[in-house]
Amino acid sequence: MTRIIAFFNQKGGTAKTTSTLNVAAALAERGRRVLAFDLDPQASLTMATGVDVASLELSVYDLLIDEGLTIDAVVQQTTIPGVDLIPSHPDLAAAELELLNVLERERQLDYRLRAADLSAYDYALIDSPPALNILSVNILVAARELVIPIEPHPLSLMVLRRLFETIAKIRRLNPDLQVLGFLPTKVHHSSRLAADMLDTLAEEFPNLPLLPAVPLSVKSAESAAERTSVLQYLPRSNVAAAYRQVGAWLDDAESRRSSRTTHPSRLRSQRLTDSPVEVGAHG
Repeated sequence: MTRIIAFFNQKGGTAKTTSTLNVAAALAERGRRVLAFDLDPQASLTMATGVDVASLELSVYDLLIDEGLTIDAVVQQTTIPGVDLIPSHPDLAAAELELLNVLERERQLDYRLRAADLSAYDYALIDSPPALNILSVNILVAARELVIPIEPHPLSLMVLRRLFETIAKIRRLNPDLQVLGFLPTKVHHSSRLAADMLDTLAEEFPNLPLLPAVPLSVKSAESAAERTSVLQYLPRSNVAAAYRQVGAWLDDAESRRSSRTTHPSRLRSQRLTDSPVEVGAHG
């Protein structure tokens, strides 16, 4: 059965797109077939996977608006082997207004996913916009699992309360929604602030594990500019290794279950100690 996982955080700058891209590539390296969904009107994931936005005839905007359109009609190949894409387009910004008068507007993505034959894919990974709007609600209703990318910064922690309030409300529509854990991104492993913030995260949410931390690196931004993942661009880099660990964490059900029985602060300490550092701009 295809696992539908959304990378979701209503705060911007948490590397949702970068994480969706590189986790998809990491899973594909493990022999999994991945269908990525770009639900951000900025279409950054679409461009990063080598799809020409200007030449698109159909995008996720059309999929949400046109009830007769199927996922098969919209899917695009990407530059990453094993990864296909439902692309985005700037027109998606207009979808919120156009969905206002649509019956059960918050379930449109869910309906398309349920109607589709996704048996060719092991994973459907959804990149979300940095906002809380009808697109975000569609994602939360359609997803079965959530990964919350988070930068270890005080401002990131401040918005989490509202995020979990939103998730609690969404569970009235999607009671099976499961939060897998936090994905620490842009982590400077020698930073005391990063360590303190991850400790705080573990203390405030003791039942949610921390996925392997992704180091602060310029390499992800460089790879996106080259229209590929960092795993293809610099396969031996620290950030590529980190995303491979994230892919393995998601792909291994036994590891995921055992992670839930280990206190997150212990996991955090181990990863900060073991992970090498790559310092650079936003990755």
